[in-house]
Amino acid sequence: MHNVLLETTKIKNLKSGLGQFCLHLGRAIQLKNTQFGLTYYLARQCREIFGSAVGYADEKKWHQVFGLPGKPDILHWFYQGSHYWPKNKNAKVVLTVHDLNFTVKYSGWKRKLKMDQLQRQADRADRIVAISNYTRNEILRHLEVDGKKISVIYNGVDAGPHHAVKPAFIPGQKFFFTIGIIAQKKNFHVLLPLLQAFDDRVLVIAGHRGGAYAEQIVARAKSLGVADRVILPGEVSEEEKAWLYQNCEAFLFPSLAEGFGLPVIEAMSCGKPAFISSLTSLPEVGGPHAFYFRDFQPEHMVEVVRSGLKEYAERPDMATAIKAWTSRFSWEAAASQYLEIYQSLVTH
Repeated sequence: MHNVLLETTKIKNLKSGLGQFCLHLGRAIQLKNTQFGLTYYLARQCREIFGSAVGYADEKKWHQVFGLPGKPDILHWFYQGSHYWPKNKNAKVVLTVHDLNFTVKYSGWKRKLKMDQLQRQADRADRIVAISNYTRNEILRHLEVDGKKISVIYNGVDAGPHHAVKPAFIPGQKFFFTIGIIAQKKNFHVLLPLLQAFDDRVLVIAGHRGGAYAEQIVARAKSLGVADRVILPGEVSEEEKAWLYQNCEAFLFPSLAEGFGLPVIEAMSCGKPAFISSLTSLPEVGGPHAFYFRDFQPEHMVEVVRSGLKEYAERPDMATAIKAWTSRFSWEAAASQYLEIYQSLVTH
């Protein structure tokens, strides 16, 4: 039996997108696997998260210098930027690339450092996987891949049963919802003028709010006179998130840079209308059943939301169509595709 080492160290932060990716894909691979010995490389406190039928290797800082333990036949880097490389030079390597957002976020030496690191990983990888066609095109644009095959495997939707819990911060009136790390690339501040047009709605922006951008949002809300209808609760539990998706009037996501855009699919899987940016990977994710902001001028955004909500209200079949669209994004399907890649690497 061939052995696969899965580098899933980001799972220690389940509030992050990469943590969720490691959890859900790692779990789906464990459930679908019949032909490989699986060992999950992660922090010691995360042991047993994938059950007792698989192996675990503890994350250690010195492995960044001396290489990963054991002699796996395949190493799967679940994300780009890993500092843990295989000690076994004969190991086949799979690299999952989520985005190249650093090409926009950084410049100068920091951008070059990130690019060089990703290029080294791409050079070492035997197979590269992108989580969207947009990310695949970005890889081809910025990296030398020497004709290596780049597969596209979409993320899935967490179909796990979450008991929905209403957050204490929710008021009685209708609300718009969005979620993500409170950072400039998420572009959340452009949503604030919507509250002037929809003066009976509340806007909930959930996610880690430790940086200056959150304070900019608060200041902007005050200047527009809508601060009393903007809620930034910070990170929410999975149960609270489930309730917010299920009970919001609409999901809003004006992000400027995404490798995939998992919150869009999570909201749409609840049959909710999603109003999203037309940039980067988001049109792939939202497809024909989302509503798109072509720019971020308040008048345009108000019209998109107003007309979209009207269409949603007048089409009783729309929620069903939205849910049906999201069925193509499955962690089970993703796991099957990754297992096929593993198999191809040990048989060729």
